[in-house]
Amino acid sequence: MTSAPRRWAGAMLAAAGMLAQGAWASGLCPAHSHTLVFFNGIWNTPDDAAGGARALLATLDDALGPGAGLAIGAEVFYNASGLQRGARGGIEDLVEVFEQRAAELDEALRHRWELFWEIVDGRQDGWRRIAAVLPRAYELAVALTDARNARLVAQATALAAQPPTGVDYAAHRLRLRTLHTLGRSVLLVGHSQGNFFLDTVYRTLPDPSAISAVHIAPASSRASGPHLLSGNDLVIAALRGALPGAPPPPNIWIPPSIRDTSGHQLIQTYLDADRGGRSAAGALMAGRLRALAAPEPRASPGFFTATLAWDGEGDIDLHVMEPGGAHVHYGARVGASGTLDLDNTAGHGPEHYHATCDPQRLQTGIFSVGFNNYSAPPGRKAVLQIAISDRGVARTVQMDAGPPRGEAGDASPFIVLRVAVARSGGTWTATVH
Repeated sequence: MTSAPRRWAGAMLAAAGMLAQGAWASGLCPAHSHTLVFFNGIWNTPDDAAGGARALLATLDDALGPGAGLAIGAEVFYNASGLQRGARGGIEDLVEVFEQRAAELDEALRHRWELFWEIVDGRQDGWRRIAAVLPRAYELAVALTDARNARLVAQATALAAQPPTGVDYAAHRLRLRTLHTLGRSVLLVGHSQGNFFLDTVYRTLPDPSAISAVHIAPASSRASGPHLLSGNDLVIAALRGALPGAPPPPNIWIPPSIRDTSGHQLIQTYLDADRGGRSAAGALMAGRLRALAAPEPRASPGFFTATLAWDGEGDIDLHVMEPGGAHVHYGARVGASGTLDLDNTAGHGPEHYHATCDPQRLQTGIFSVGFNNYSAPPGRKAVLQIAISDRGVARTVQMDAGPPRGEAGDASPFIVLRVAVARSGGTWTATVH
């Protein structure tokens, strides 16, 4: 995209910026060597999922013990819930589970939608058992009855044609690649439907030594690692009869409790300190995490980071406009508050910008983040992701990269997201718009 002398100069400046900011890794950025990634199940709000990640991290810390000497962070790879978006009583989530299981079987179900609606109509008795134990069962049963009576097959099929699943998959893949470039070892933990998402993203990282997986109450029939499934998990038992394919067999018995009569919930059953599931889950996670090797870091953490990737060959450039006026991109890789430490010209990405962890250098105000299609062919799809140091992914956007614009587009990149950095006393915050 540019001459060799200019590229070498940019690389030297970027390296200097990375070294300078590395000394501040403990300032505004936690110094994690490992990341526990949690894939939540259906009908979890973001707060529910965050609570599950915290409970898993506490369980893992207890299992490792105080002398482990490992700096572990936790992130949620969120599985967007239909209830969170106000969809009809959660029917969207059930449709998504059905479609994911069908995809696992390599399209072996030639009439999967007919079977789905047979379950809704009551011609298959599996749904009756599911409805008896699932959270929010009454609301979902009402929604399904309404759907049956109104014959909303067209709407459900349209959802399957363009489900939220694809957006979630893209977000998960890109964040996993970013964690790898940061030199993090990653432990993936899925619960319930989250295991479908775990299995999909696990196969995208060609570095098996740096990643491992644990499945808890898996609804999926495919496994990327060891699992934990209670013999009294009524939800998975019901799915075994209602959906095609079979989850892995139970391998633990967690005594029933009035805290969770379904025997399925993550915190109330599998991580309940008064029953055997928590110690079993902790031992399983600790064993997998200890075996991980750290990848070689190629990028630096930041108070917030921006990562850009795309779906083919060609050159698409990440651009960040900092509040003080600096324009960070391939031609000027070090700004007043951050650095472009990955610049990809061959294809696919990623490109990566990190805002400094140094509170003396980080500016408050609006960071405008976007891209310019330098030379990628028309039709490329780009994914831009913003992550915050203390909570992981904040926003992921997919978009058409548009036609190639060359150097002419450098002065006017397409701005996609804005990050508002603010400070109140000693507290710094970042909000994505």
